[in-house]
Amino acid sequence: NIESLLLNQRYWDIFAVARNSSVSEACKILDKNRIGALLVYCSDSNDPQDLEGIVTERDVIELIARKGKDALNNEVQEIMSKNIISVTPQCTKMDALDLMMENQIRHLAVMDDEKLVGVLSMRDLIKQL
Repeated sequence: NIESLLLNQRYWDIFAVARNSSVSEACKILDKNRIGALLVYCSDSNDPQDLEGIVTERDVIELIARKGKDALNNEVQEIMSKNIISVTPQCTKMDALDLMMENQIRHLAVMDDEKLVGVLSMRDLIKQL
């Protein structure tokens, strides 16, 4: 299962951003931590567990390509995908990979009893398989 891939992830520092954060702020977090996606939480509650969406490198690239670099000042909620596809820590690696391929995505939220416990990337899975 994927539980072993989640060890030592400090998801609350690395993998979440408030929905009213700028796209530029999100890019800095992605770059600093060398990751490809951030989960987006409700800035009103200020609780990283109150998830509303996911923003990826591809979302940022599409934004810049369509609206130019000034759009980096836009809020993350304007480009996030609201459909968060998740798995549990008990999910097998192959099932997680199948889910990614089926939905044409490269990142999965890992939820345990509706609490975020990590983010799984296709790169993480491929390294293990």
